[in-house]
Amino acid sequence: MFTEFVASLEPLRQRTARFRRVALHLHSPDSHHDWGSGASDKATNDPSRFAGDTGLDVFLGELRKSYDCVGVTDHMKCNFGTQLSSRTVGDHDFVVLPGMEVNFRLEPPLTFARIHLLVLLTEGSTTHDFACLFARIDVPADDGRRNGQEEVTGICLKDWVERVHAEDGICVAAHVENQQGLRYRFRQAACETLQMICDNDLDDAEKANEVPENFKRFLLGSGLDAIEIHKTKDARHYRWVSEADGLPHSVATILTCDAHCIEDFQRAERTTHIKMTRMGLKGLKEALRFPDTRIRFPDNLPSPPSPRILGIQIVGGANSFFDDVTIALAENLNCLIGVRGSGKSTVVEALRYAFGYNLTLRELDNLQDTIRDLQKANLTDSIIRVAYRTTSGDDRVLVATFDPKADYGTKVFSACGDPVEVANVEACGEYPLRLFGWSEIETLGREPAKQRDLLDRLILELPATQRRRESIRQRLKVSHATIGQCVEEIKAAFEQNGRHIERYREYKTDFEKLNTPEVQGLFSALDIAQDKRRVLVRLRTNADDLITSHAGDSPVTLRAELEALLAKGSDELRRWWHEEEIGRLGIVTAESEIQTLLRQIMERTGAFRDLVDEHMKQIDIHIGALQKDLQNRLAADDTIQKLADLRANAENRLRQASALRENYLKKWEALKKVLEERQAVVDELVHLQNEIAGIRAKHNNTVENTLNRFLPDTMRVSIDFRAGRDTEDFRKMLQNIFGARNNQVKRIRQLVENFSTPVSFGQMLLEGNVDYLIGSSDTVNGEPLVFSKEDAVVCVEKTRPFERNEHADVDVLAADGHQLETILGIQETVWDDYEAILLDGGPVNEKSPGQRSNAMLPLIALAETTPLVIDQPEDNLDKRLIGSVLMNVLAELKEKRQIIVCTHDPNILVGGDAEQVVVMEAESDRKGRVAQHGSIDNEDIVDCVVNLLEGGAEAFEARRKRYRGVPGIAPS
Repeated sequence: MFTEFVASLEPLRQRTARFRRVALHLHSPDSHHDWGSGASDKATNDPSRFAGDTGLDVFLGELRKSYDCVGVTDHMKCNFGTQLSSRTVGDHDFVVLPGMEVNFRLEPPLTFARIHLLVLLTEGSTTHDFACLFARIDVPADDGRRNGQEEVTGICLKDWVERVHAEDGICVAAHVENQQGLRYRFRQAACETLQMICDNDLDDAEKANEVPENFKRFLLGSGLDAIEIHKTKDARHYRWVSEADGLPHSVATILTCDAHCIEDFQRAERTTHIKMTRMGLKGLKEALRFPDTRIRFPDNLPSPPSPRILGIQIVGGANSFFDDVTIALAENLNCLIGVRGSGKSTVVEALRYAFGYNLTLRELDNLQDTIRDLQKANLTDSIIRVAYRTTSGDDRVLVATFDPKADYGTKVFSACGDPVEVANVEACGEYPLRLFGWSEIETLGREPAKQRDLLDRLILELPATQRRRESIRQRLKVSHATIGQCVEEIKAAFEQNGRHIERYREYKTDFEKLNTPEVQGLFSALDIAQDKRRVLVRLRTNADDLITSHAGDSPVTLRAELEALLAKGSDELRRWWHEEEIGRLGIVTAESEIQTLLRQIMERTGAFRDLVDEHMKQIDIHIGALQKDLQNRLAADDTIQKLADLRANAENRLRQASALRENYLKKWEALKKVLEERQAVVDELVHLQNEIAGIRAKHNNTVENTLNRFLPDTMRVSIDFRAGRDTEDFRKMLQNIFGARNNQVKRIRQLVENFSTPVSFGQMLLEGNVDYLIGSSDTVNGEPLVFSKEDAVVCVEKTRPFERNEHADVDVLAADGHQLETILGIQETVWDDYEAILLDGGPVNEKSPGQRSNAMLPLIALAETTPLVIDQPEDNLDKRLIGSVLMNVLAELKEKRQIIVCTHDPNILVGGDAEQVVVMEAESDRKGRVAQHGSIDNEDIVDCVVNLLEGGAEAFEARRKRYRGVPGIAPS
């Protein structure tokens, strides 16, 4: 099924425009005296080997190796070219255009100059068709009677070009830079003493002046379809804003190849790449009219945008808008057109659902309900399939059955139907897509944080650093969890034995009162002996713990729970395990050896414990002797006996409380250690945020210039950048902590936000010292604010995480740990640099919806190279800017990323030179279909644009003025 779906897309792309390898200035073997003279293999280039039908096929075979479309243009002859061309008629992959290199004598005052013009007619044209060009001109009509030295005279260049066009041909000025070239002759006429200047002797500024305005007007007036240039960088001289009408104009430029031998055919650096919808003269003619988007050279040929969407299929039912539609998408600019209600937005919403973007609809605020309603109304009962080519070149099919109660349910398959494990299409990063439904572009302009995210995508250095920052933030969350465990253990230790720890200071005082020097002397030997015993008891306990951890008679097994897993598997799995893998792993032997080692460990530990027991017995005997001796000494004095008994009881109580306290302090030290480790992570985060701010600041001028390149002079975009000042979440956190009851807490809140970051403020609170802020000042609404010592006291009182428990003589958690939790939350509050788009000096979020869209459109288009989907961008754009901004953005950026636009504005697809136009029709108010696919070159697509889109004819007329002609529209 998936293979058929992917295969079904190719026929729908047949009428899209694609780059073809083109050379229009090739000569036949017998047209030039030095044919083959530059070849190392004379036999290979012997003209005689190309005679006859077989020879023609051999010659064609040589051409096919290097080109898709060629023009064979002999000097004043066309016979060989017409023979070759007739053999490629109907071939959709390779075409020879019959042509002629015409010697043309310019009209007065340029009659001293003879130039060369390439004339090419439709494939399959005959020598008779070329003869018609010479009617009423003193040139033999018979191809066989011409010797190649004849000249076309007595007709001006413009009239000659019109004569070529009348025969449905094209006319190209050949090698304009040399002495037979038009540009050289024009310059010579302008100044008789002007000599040809070598390009290498000129800097860029001088070269720009080599094509003066009068020559440019001459080119436009002549009607030439293109000119040949020697160097690719010279093409820029033929694209300019005319002083005559102020409009941008371009003359098509192609590389001079002038090939006279087989070796010349293989010079890839002389090949012009021309984007054509159909192979042949008609396709070439259409492409030459739009040189800005259709002509590229080897040094600026774009790579196909990657990744990209190959196509989408929606198979519906009775409750869905589409019954069964398949849309193939080109790699560059795709435009979905049709009347309102024909299903364009439904296609966009199907893509949104398949790519999992419903999961983040909440970010669109008031638009999310509108989007869900549209999806439910039009996609119910639908299966959505999207063919996607990844960056690595793998074809994948995303499949989702629309479920209005589930935001995600997409499965991924290879093109041949094998499942691919993907938990979340959007999150995995393998299938990136940027989608902006109706009115979403305008909403981006409302939030500076979203503007910053888009700006960041223009800076290649940032993603890796931002990933490191996110990793550090995750480490903070992990440490938070660890701290939480420590806090619970501290609280449990304090509560042990009914908070008996709080009687520590009382018991210590009682014991010190009873422990007089006289009593200490009586009990000193016994105290030392009992301390020794406690050491040995601890040692024995450790040995017992070690034995307990390895106790049990059960044999060691490495196969726990494996049988249950194998039982669920296949017979083949079980055979593999029992017959092969158990033996190869040596599991039985490993289990036996481990069991033996464990037994040895247990035996050694047991022997050590027995040794400790022997030492304890000896200590016990010693303690017994001391106690008996002490009993005898105290028997004679009741007063001392009472003191001794009271002292023993007090010591026992103190020892119990001290044990609780020591256990508590261990837990407290563990907390302090984790907090110290956390501080190291916090320091890393601060350092990395500063690094990110530096990267942004370094690139912002370049980013501004890039954005403004697409905007008219009447608009100016700039970036308001403030390092570390996006603290909106921090502000909300401070308001929760301090409240807003009086002027003092308002002042504290304001100054803390202005003069600290969440992590620095959190650290000050952990240390219980905010003196750093004392003296900080600001002015708000004309009122001076200063952070005072009294403010510092209030700040610490409200936030201190720890306090002293005098009864237990330990630090404890303030407010049962809630204030420490608050401080950890402060440290984890996300803050960033503040970056916002300014339009003409004012925040774009304060501008009108149209102005916001004007400023944001270049940004979303430039930000990445992933596929971009936009639904009706013209709805919120200033209509005056659609042609000057949106058209330029799409035309330039479509070579870097795939663009899919749903539109009602003809300027977008006509000005953007859409490679694929998908025409959609509404069959009823509840059903729609796809009517046609094809590029803007196709006449039926042109008719649809003119008939369906308001202002369609005007869009083509504007383009005709720029490029002197347009397919499907008669020149005015």
